[in-house]
Amino acid sequence: MKAHISPQINLKKNTIGFFVKNSCANHISLAGSFNHWAQGLQLTKLDEDGIWGVEIPMLPQGKYKYKFFIDDKMWMEDIDNPLREPDGVNGWNSILTIDK
Repeated sequence: MKAHISPQINLKKNTIGFFVKNSCANHISLAGSFNHWAQGLQLTKLDEDGIWGVEIPMLPQGKYKYKFFIDDKMWMEDIDNPLREPDGVNGWNSILTIDK
């Protein structure tokens, strides 16, 4: 069983958590249509097994595309999120839909 589901909407805290497992990365950031693809949302390494995470404030209702950026070199979709669509560059964008 997985320790984290990504993305994870927490209505009680009014936040959204994003998690990824990568035991080789030195740093990981989150970027998406909700922040104009800026790579400033840094994930924190949560354990020695390579689980990284970040929590952001709840977003307005809508559909958002996002990816993780690994070590300032490689874009990666959220493999724990089955909702995705082609990114137009031979890869995938993960999809987050907020319904309020």
